[in-house]
Amino acid sequence: QSSGGLYESAQAKTQCIRMLESGPAAGVIGARALCNAIGLADAIGFDMGGTTAKAGVIYRGDALTTGAALVGGYNEALPVQISMIDIFEVGTGGGSIARVDHGGALSVGPQSAGAAPGPACYGLGGTEPTVTDANLVLGRLDPHRFLGGEMKLDVAAATKAIKERVADKLGISVIAAAEGILRIAATSMSWAVKGVSTERGLDAAAFPLIAYGGAGPLHASAVAREIGTPKVIVPRSPGHFCAFGMLFSDLRYDYVRTAPMRLAEASFADIEKLFAGMTAEGMKALEGSDVATADVVVSRAADMRYVGQEHSVTIDLPTVYFEKEDRGAIKKHFDDVHQLRYGTCAPNEPAEIVSLRTTVTGVMKKPALAKIARGEKTPPRAAHLASREVHFSELGKAVTTPVFLRDPLVAGNRIEGPALVEEHASTTVVLPGDALEVDDFGNLVITIGRSR
Repeated sequence: QSSGGLYESAQAKTQCIRMLESGPAAGVIGARALCNAIGLADAIGFDMGGTTAKAGVIYRGDALTTGAALVGGYNEALPVQISMIDIFEVGTGGGSIARVDHGGALSVGPQSAGAAPGPACYGLGGTEPTVTDANLVLGRLDPHRFLGGEMKLDVAAATKAIKERVADKLGISVIAAAEGILRIAATSMSWAVKGVSTERGLDAAAFPLIAYGGAGPLHASAVAREIGTPKVIVPRSPGHFCAFGMLFSDLRYDYVRTAPMRLAEASFADIEKLFAGMTAEGMKALEGSDVATADVVVSRAADMRYVGQEHSVTIDLPTVYFEKEDRGAIKKHFDDVHQLRYGTCAPNEPAEIVSLRTTVTGVMKKPALAKIARGEKTPPRAAHLASREVHFSELGKAVTTPVFLRDPLVAGNRIEGPALVEEHASTTVVLPGDALEVDDFGNLVITIGRSR
């Protein structure tokens, strides 16, 4: 579900809206599982595929959620009012089309070449230059080893598309045009990260970036530079990381009841009755499922706002607040969340409850994360694939760049940038000045701008 929880297929047929952001949500759940394994409390999950780049936040050990979202631009958007992980998306992916507008400015996306015909380099009839074409022209992708060699890429077609559609119109070289495409793409994708961090009152630079999706590792270090974060973590099999995240999801049922009331006048007995009803409904749903759960967790929340406001924020409500009937604690908690979300709060203004929410979660057994063998700082000989010329704007030229295979790497291996690390469905770019180290779980941990 968009909430990061699982539900049964029969329910999916009648409540399909709950799957609206299921893939990206699963990626954030995977990022949370990874954080738990390596001891991180905070991180940003950065997911880049063929059409979009998405970001979600792990904060203090849990994924940040929202009770509503807008699908589409603000002016024409459709509101979706269900519990979901707070995910921000921009229309920039590997297939995003680069074009020069009537004013002579270069733009990237949100239009995409899709899978058919796809980027020009796919050789399926596409003629529009894309982000993938730019990566290929700059040498970041191996035309003979794309998808582990299952698909050959056409460098000539990519070069022609960028030359005719971008470089010639701007009066610059093909290499400069390709570099410009990637720089604009990185800037655009940084807005997805800022949308779930800076715009929520969080310092994006303080959060490590967990990069996944087939194209995420190609661009993560550039995005990290845009937002100022010092570390990028590339998990194993990043192209399949959302599927990995689903293995760490739990059976989850979310309920909401509209209950407008001033906090100062709220009846705790009435609130408790509504919560009890939703909890009973969730327990019944769990009991009626055929899914074995190890434990059941019930959490409570409320949508609250200051009196006179239109929009509300969702805050969690620990049971102790109701046992003590502590309106002051609830109000302070709401003020704190409002401060975090919007950068301001009004402790002296009255607040009101709009809706009450209950989540009943059937905790499921999770797979164990396997550690890999440990070795020396120098990668084993089997990991050294080759070298090729790669253009880096940071150096202003092409340099002979070592290429490593990911699978033979072991924990403790260290790689100085510039370098490339290839695997079946993804390529990780280690930019000049960066340093990569392999951790005990096989993650590629890149320290930005601190190579030594």
